[in-house]
Amino acid sequence: MIKPPPSIFNDVIGPVMRGPSSSHLAAAHRIGDLARQMVKRELGEVIAEFPKGTPLAETYHGHGSDIGLVGGLLGIGLTDDCIINALDLAKKHGVDVSFRIVEEPAKHPNLYKMTLRGNKKEIVHFTAISVGGGMIEIQEIEGFKVS
Repeated sequence: MIKPPPSIFNDVIGPVMRGPSSSHLAAAHRIGDLARQMVKRELGEVIAEFPKGTPLAETYHGHGSDIGLVGGLLGIGLTDDCIINALDLAKKHGVDVSFRIVEEPAKHPNLYKMTLRGNKKEIVHFTAISVGGGMIEIQEIEGFKVS
């Protein structure tokens, strides 16, 4: 991976956001936002899998990764007050979201293995990681390595 140049906003100040952890909440939001853009139609189902024993698997709810991810999926801004209700809003919009802890080797401590289904049965698979400070890296899309 090529390290991007330092950013005053991400490396010094950090992303403008709610919540306790930019690595978990802001990164999750960015992953959710990208996921929304990958599905050509409205979302019907989202499955987020985290390898058992990783920090993300153990803290995704407490650090707001679930809220951030779903907020990004719904297009809710990180500073929008309603992001705190993202999980309920997903249900109201008919998006079935589940978080699963899976028994598989952890390639990274903050790995997201995503499966998205559009309402027309379109399926998208990708893997992303949070690399710190709210920054992310998409590693794989539909089984093809991209980083």
